Amino acid sequence: MERRNHPAADDRLAGTEGAVWHVTEPLGRVTLWKCKPESVDEIHWAVGINKAAVIATCWNALETANTLTYETLLPLLLEEYQPDGIEEFRANIDAAIRQMNAELAFRERVRWAYEAIKAQGLSITRDEGAEMRQLSRQFPREQMGRVCTAIVSLGGD
Repeated sequence: MERRNHPAADDRLAGTEGAVWHVTEPLGRVTLWKCKPESVDEIHWAVGINKAAVIATCWNALETANTLTYETLLPLLLEEYQPDGIEEFRANIDAAIRQMNAELAFRERVRWAYEAIKAQGLSITRDEGAEMRQLSRQFPREQMGRVCTAIVSLGGD
């Protein structure tokens, strides 16, 4: 990918930003891996702390913490960023934490609804349509894509 990139006008690069790999682990869990050329990676890091980095750090924090707060996130942010940069970005960090906690609450709601449907004998791998129809009684139509994504992130079946 790096060989395909070349400088363009206004300090930009032309070529490819990278790729996202969807890796299926041996137990069936799907994880996403970003693969960026070095030149793109340098640009992303030059920006400093940003929302995408904070969200990724939130997910990392949840690997070892049961709740997501600024206090649980701060030590991980300090591994990559200076305290003054973190403080300057504090309002955005707090917003990202609220966003993540809302997402976690949504996923928990989906998990409970999905478990109830599984108890009825339905399975997303055997009859996704019937399962989604059942879930659409509990979630608005515009959220059904998120519902399906949440089920997959929970391990599906």
